[in-house]
Amino acid sequence: MREVEFKKIDNDHWYMHFKLPDEIISYLWDCVHDAEKANISHRSRLAGNISRSLGMKDDKNIMIDTVFANLFNSDLKEIFIWKIETTFNQIYPRDRSFSKPTSPVLGPLWVNFQKKYEFNPLHNHSGMFSFVIWMKIPYDYENEKELPWVKGSNSEQSVGNFLLVDRSMINHTFFMNKNIEGHCVFFPSNFYHIVYPFYTSDEERVSISGNIYFELEQ
Repeated sequence: MREVEFKKIDNDHWYMHFKLPDEIISYLWDCVHDAEKANISHRSRLAGNISRSLGMKDDKNIMIDTVFANLFNSDLKEIFIWKIETTFNQIYPRDRSFSKPTSPVLGPLWVNFQKKYEFNPLHNHSGMFSFVIWMKIPYDYENEKELPWVKGSNSEQSVGNFLLVDRSMINHTFFMNKNIEGHCVFFPSNFYHIVYPFYTSDEERVSISGNIYFELEQ
């Protein structure tokens, strides 16, 4: 995995942004095509209005065994350990000694095929950690912001983009264009985020999302 950009806002709000290797992206495209063949809708579990969202499988467990494992075993390991231990100590009574969490488990994956005008409103996820991978971006934010109803507005930086929103309601924006294809952003599942609509392309924007869970050993 290539160089990881890490930004910490506070203990509950941080993200890691990195480019996935080409071989992983190629594998994920195979998973997307398999999801299209299976055609199992994920729309009822979405927060927003997207006409096509499909359940997806990672049969080789790449997201846990490669992507998450590389992050967890990097110099950023302590931020993961702190988040896991703090979360479990919040869930369980204070007088109970902390037990070691189990190995990470990948929850259901899904792939969104977002069309022009569609969006995901402000929401967060279940699980401990979440991720989004941008597979195809058929437009450029620089063109989106020149639209007459966008240009000069107070929300120029929102159109077509992915935003993480911290507890101070400060936006952390990922600008969408072809150059961000193959990139992943990884963050705590309780970090709110939003996907704004785009307007300048009739093609679908393709992204993969998922959550990572831990259970407590008995």
